[in-house]
Amino acid sequence: MVALGRWIRHAETFVSFSALSILVLSVLWGVLTRYVTERPAVWTTELSGILFTWVVFIGAMTALRDGRHIRVTLLVDCLPRRLQFIVLKIGDLMVLGFLIYVAYLSVLMMQKGASRPSPVLDIPFSFVYLATTISFVGMSVTSALRLLSVFDRSNPTSAGEFL
Repeated sequence: MVALGRWIRHAETFVSFSALSILVLSVLWGVLTRYVTERPAVWTTELSGILFTWVVFIGAMTALRDGRHIRVTLLVDCLPRRLQFIVLKIGDLMVLGFLIYVAYLSVLMMQKGASRPSPVLDIPFSFVYLATTISFVGMSVTSALRLLSVFDRSNPTSAGEFL
């Protein structure tokens, strides 16, 4: 289980790093061709948008797993220990329900995008929407494991041992 978690983390890092690197190179190439040559590379804008989508959604999945999303816990912290546990579990259940629903919607969006190519690069939009599907499915798994207390909520880094 830990080896699978490490492999997933490495794959996630590789995808994010690759997408971000190609994004930066694409933007630099677009700027260079626009201001130095007479023929600007119009494809760089589209590629940058596609890669930005991947960076954002894979990053959101990582942030949820590592417990880095913003939380306001002032009221929960004032509750007795047992009630804190119940409120946190209810919150986890609500987040899990939302993530499963959004993952379902992202699959539908990806299926619809298969027949629609991007204007310049002619890439099916399902490739763009694949980032959202991977992200929301990954966040759903993380939330389900957190709900089942596979890793401790008070120690967000313990999530990295499994995912």
